[in-house]
Amino acid sequence: MRRLSKQPAERDLHCAPVQRDGVDLLRRQADWLIGVDRTLLTLYIQAGCSFQQLGRLTGMNRSSISRRIGKILRRLSDRTYLACLASRDRFSDQEMDVLRDHLIRGLSLARIARDSGLRYYRVRAIVDKARDLSQPAQS
Repeated sequence: MRRLSKQPAERDLHCAPVQRDGVDLLRRQADWLIGVDRTLLTLYIQAGCSFQQLGRLTGMNRSSISRRIGKILRRLSDRTYLACLASRDRFSDQEMDVLRDHLIRGLSLARIARDSGLRYYRVRAIVDKARDLSQPAQS
C-alpha cells in the first residue's frame, strides 16, 4: 500500500536545517538585548526551559512569560534593524542606538527621546526613515 504523505519524522528531517539556522540567528541576536529579556530568551532557546519553569524562576505568571517571549521573538524576527545594519552608512551612531532601543529592545519613542535628549519628532523621523528603508519599493 502506498503512503499518501510522508511520516512526521521524515518531514522533520528536512525542516531541521532551516529551523536550526533560525535558532542560530536568534542566539546571535540575543546579544542585542539587555537585562531580563536577554536572560529569558537565553533560557528559553539554549536551556530549553518551559514557560512554567521560567515563571517559577522569575516569579511571574506563565502567560506573562509567554507573551513577553513572543514579543521578544517578534521584535528580533523583524528585518528592519537588519536592513539598517546592512545600510549602516545611511545612519549615524546615535540613530543606530535609537533604532536598537526601539526595534530590538522595545522602548517607546517617548522614553527614547527622554533618555537620549532628542526631540520626540526627531526620534520618530529616525524610525520612519528605517521603516522606509526596509519596505520594498512600490511600483
